[in-house]
Amino acid sequence: MQTNLKLLFYLKRTEVKQDGTCPLMGRITIGKTVAQFSAKLTVPLFLWDARAGKLSGKSKQAVEINQALDRINVSIHSHYLQIMGLKGRITATEVKNAFQGIASAQETLVNYFARHNEEFGKRVGINREASTAEQYNISLNHLIRFIGKKYKVSDIPFSKLDLSFIESFDFYLRVELQRMPQTILGIVRHVRKMIKLAIGEGIITCDPFEGYTPVMERKVYVCVQSIIREISNIKSYVIYLKIN
Repeated sequence: MQTNLKLLFYLKRTEVKQDGTCPLMGRITIGKTVAQFSAKLTVPLFLWDARAGKLSGKSKQAVEINQALDRINVSIHSHYLQIMGLKGRITATEVKNAFQGIASAQETLVNYFARHNEEFGKRVGINREASTAEQYNISLNHLIRFIGKKYKVSDIPFSKLDLSFIESFDFYLRVELQRMPQTILGIVRHVRKMIKLAIGEGIITCDPFEGYTPVMERKVYVCVQSIIREISNIKSYVIYLKIN
């Protein structure tokens, strides 16, 4: 049985309103199973691009609705991957039910991180440093590549973050990319800041970093005087042997 997920957005043209808008629907297809749901959005008919499955143009309305569709897409794929990982099999109805258990406009990590970096960038030269802004962007790019490689999605909801996610990200940086411990610590610290901000805003209540312990670079400090003293003792012992 095929288990590939297909998601389609379409207009419910049988319910066109007087202002020229109509409800936006979604259809989830997995193998031979199909499930439909309301996206809880109304869309102008003249802006809808059926082939692309989104609104055309760069108007404020088009951008906002397309962003909402992206969030729905991310959420549905996230639920799909989670259920598949647990059960190994899945139906369209199961994904729809899991998705409808949360808000369609659920906050996601990459989107939140990107907004943070954008706002941070606006303050460079005022009370923020350009070098710090660059480091935040580097950390975000590492996160995006990790999520894409491991989960095959472009973003992940905050509610799906757990210790396993954090440890997998650490492993990716440490083993696959072979980054130095201090570099890893800086990147992970940036992600942790996003988590703390999200907790402060009430987006999530549990800290996925709980139980995480970063591996630090171990440095050995040697007392030079102790080494000199040991060498002197050895020399004294050699001289003593020669005399005797």
